[in-house]
Amino acid sequence: MQALLSIGPRVSAGRHERTGGITTASERNREAMTTRDQIVRVALGFNGTGNGQGYDHPNPFSADLSRPAEAWCGDFVADIYKRAQIPLPSMQPGCRTGFAYCPDAVDYGRKHDATRCSWQAEPGDIVLFDWNGDGVADHTEIATGYQGSELFTVGGNSGPSNVDGYRGDGGVHRHYWDAPSGKGNDLILIVIDASKAVRFGGPAHLTKAGMAPSAGPRLLMLKSPMMTGADVGAIQDALNRHSHIGLAADSAYGPLTRDAVLNWQQREHLEADGIVGQQTRSSLGLPA
Repeated sequence: MQALLSIGPRVSAGRHERTGGITTASERNREAMTTRDQIVRVALGFNGTGNGQGYDHPNPFSADLSRPAEAWCGDFVADIYKRAQIPLPSMQPGCRTGFAYCPDAVDYGRKHDATRCSWQAEPGDIVLFDWNGDGVADHTEIATGYQGSELFTVGGNSGPSNVDGYRGDGGVHRHYWDAPSGKGNDLILIVIDASKAVRFGGPAHLTKAGMAPSAGPRLLMLKSPMMTGADVGAIQDALNRHSHIGLAADSAYGPLTRDAVLNWQQREHLEADGIVGQQTRSSLGLPA
């Protein structure tokens, strides 16, 4: 089944096929404006990326945002907006743009009165999913269209597509979801009206390409699902030793651990981004 996309004519740069020849400054400015359909085009341009590589693998979206490569569904959404020159505002403490932890995006949407129902979604809106019905967002994708009673999306680090031939785990895949008007779909927690977060039709915001994290111990940050492991536990133990905060050493990088890292970074005059990298490890007396 194919998604219904409201995609207009392609925008060309430089010269136009019209009498008069060279594009004027005002025309160039109009060309630079980002629309909902451009967000969809950018997102669908990556369809199939990472298909079959499995979940939590290195990907261009986390690399462009200088974030850990694991749990990258939020990185995909944030980076698509960045690549389209209309970066999302910070929706998560420590994130310059967008989010990596889905519950923070839900909180942002509700705080800014930017939520809508699944059957009201427009192309480019941000869709948050709740797989187990506990009211906590687990995954996110970008809406590409709504047709009849079905919502179409594209997302990263996602399950196999039910729209096209990409059937592997963890890549960028397209999906459709039954979402009848007035009823929706129980798996869809909320939809964020993207126009309440960014200004469509305004001038583009030029952004620089990010740099992939350097080799070494993996970066740690708050993501959905949460990063876990002995290295997280080591960070929690070190924070407890240095700050005496009684942080639960459960080896899961959750909101309390993120907040403790932010506080430590501020105390040590480091970049307060909630990401545990080389400098933060060194400041805690851990191998970098």
